[in-house]
Amino acid sequence: MSDFQTLMSGVASTADKNRYSVDVDDTWLQGRTAFGGLSAALVVAAMNKQVAADRRLRALSVLFVGPVPAGKHEVQLRELRVGGSVSHLQGELICGDEVALSASAAYGKDRLSDIKLAGPEMPAVGDPERLAQLPYIEGLTPPFTQHFDMRIEYGGMPFSGADSADFGIWLRFPQPQHIDIATLIALADAPPMPGLNMIKPPGMGSSLSWYLEFPCDLPAADTSDWWYCDYRCAAAGNGYFHNNATIWGPNGQAVMFSRQVATVFEKR
Repeated sequence: MSDFQTLMSGVASTADKNRYSVDVDDTWLQGRTAFGGLSAALVVAAMNKQVAADRRLRALSVLFVGPVPAGKHEVQLRELRVGGSVSHLQGELICGDEVALSASAAYGKDRLSDIKLAGPEMPAVGDPERLAQLPYIEGLTPPFTQHFDMRIEYGGMPFSGADSADFGIWLRFPQPQHIDIATLIALADAPPMPGLNMIKPPGMGSSLSWYLEFPCDLPAADTSDWWYCDYRCAAAGNGYFHNNATIWGPNGQAVMFSRQVATVFEKR
């Protein structure tokens, strides 16, 4: 079983400077595919190797195209433009000869500006240690969930027939690990998406698209610190959920804004 940092450090360059080899461990699967946060993080980890250190990730757009099975795969990158302040990249995660994930990213330098607006305040929530950890049950919950500590602050459990899709959840890795932008992306996709809590078993869900914005530098922290995610559903119908989320760091600062289109399959 490989931990997250092992998978990220395994993103390796090849003879082609725009191609990277990656490996997916079977303990990181969700059904027949790697969970989306890991797939997106692998592509971003490859992008980070090509972008100048003075440019950080500002926005990321992801399309989940097909399954990412356990095994060795390839990330292919393309520089769209490298400007004076911003670099634009495209990346694809290739499994066999099929595109499984497509991503577009904008990395930018800090700019001089007199304008500074604080992000949304973190909700008044209690100590996560008072809450029960979502259990990992082999054969019942997805294998990737064993790598995360997740505790629901409010809202219904998955497949509970809840009245609302909205929920708040605390997130962290059980063991301390270095926190960087790829790690945060994986952490942000660990929770069950809004909508799964409204249906009753059996059922399943899948992300179609994911758009992320990163309004600030990451705080001094590691992944064993608690990160709080407030997840809301803006609209839903015909099997599609339109969700948005804000994630706050251990210092109470908003570090990520997220929008997602997801499908929910209700087996009747």
